[in-house]
Amino acid sequence: MPFEATVELLIHIFISLAMLCIGMSSSLKDMGRFILERERLLRVLAANVFIPPIIAVLIIAVFPIPRASGVVLFLLAFAPGGINAVQFSTKAPGQNTAAGALLFLLSLIGLILVPAAAQVLLPVDVLERFAWDQLALRVFGVVGVPLVAGVLMRVYLPDVAEQIYKPVMLISTASFIASVMMSLSIRQEAASELGFATILAMLVFIVSLLAVGWFLGGDDPDFSQVLAICTNLRNVGLVYLLVEECCFNPLYSVSILAFMALMVPVNLVFTILCAVMRKRREKLQHQSKRATE
Repeated sequence: MPFEATVELLIHIFISLAMLCIGMSSSLKDMGRFILERERLLRVLAANVFIPPIIAVLIIAVFPIPRASGVVLFLLAFAPGGINAVQFSTKAPGQNTAAGALLFLLSLIGLILVPAAAQVLLPVDVLERFAWDQLALRVFGVVGVPLVAGVLMRVYLPDVAEQIYKPVMLISTASFIASVMMSLSIRQEAASELGFATILAMLVFIVSLLAVGWFLGGDDPDFSQVLAICTNLRNVGLVYLLVEECCFNPLYSVSILAFMALMVPVNLVFTILCAVMRKRREKLQHQSKRATE
C-alpha cells in the first residue's frame, strides 16, 4: 500500500497477532468442520463469490462513475478475504472459529478469482509479469503461519496460550487503530478526489454486501454478524497490488483508497449496533426467564 513503512508494519503486526489469537482459541479440526459443513459453505460462497459480481454490475449500470472506478469495483467483487475483517469479526462472542475459518478460506478463494477477473479487465502482458507466487507466500506467511502457530501453542502450551491471549489481542487491536489513524489523511484525500456519485456507489456496494452476508448468515445473529463483516470487507490489498502494477491511471489507486476509507467506519458502526442489539436480546431473555419462574 502507498503508506509509510511504519503503517505497513503495523498492519502486518495486527493481522499476524489476530490470527495467532484465533489459533489459540480454536482448533484446525473445528475450523475444518466449520468449512466443510455443506449448508453453511453454500451460504458463504453465495455471499462472497456469486452475489457480489451481480451487485457490482447493477451499481456500475446505475451510477455514472469513471471507468477506472468501475473496474476497481468489479475486481473487488471477485476479491473476498479482506484481512481487516479479523478486527471486526472476532468481536462476535463465540465466533473465533468462524472468523478464522472464513478468513483463511476466503483468502484462498480470492487468490484464485482475482487473477481470473484481472485477465478480462487488465492488460494481459503486464499480468504475466505479476509475481503471484510471492503474493501467495506473503498471504500464507501473514495469515496461515500465525494461525497454525496459535493452534500448536493451544495444544502443547495451553497455560502460555491462556496467559498471553489478552495481551496479544490488545497489541493487535492497538496496531490496527494506529495503522488506521496514521493512514487516515491519505484515505480522506483519495475520497475527496472522486465525485459524489462514485463515493455513493461504493457505499451502496459495501452496505449491500453487508446486508447479503447478514441475511445469508441464517438464524444465528452472531454468525450473521461475522459473515456480514467478512462479506463486505473485500481484499483491497490484493486489488491494489494489481492495479498499481499494471494501470498507470492514478484514478485506479485513488478509487481503492477511497473504498478503504469507507469500509472501516461502516463496519465500526455495524459492530457497535450488533453489540447493542446483543445486549438488548440478552436483557429480554433475562426478563422472560424471570417472568416464567
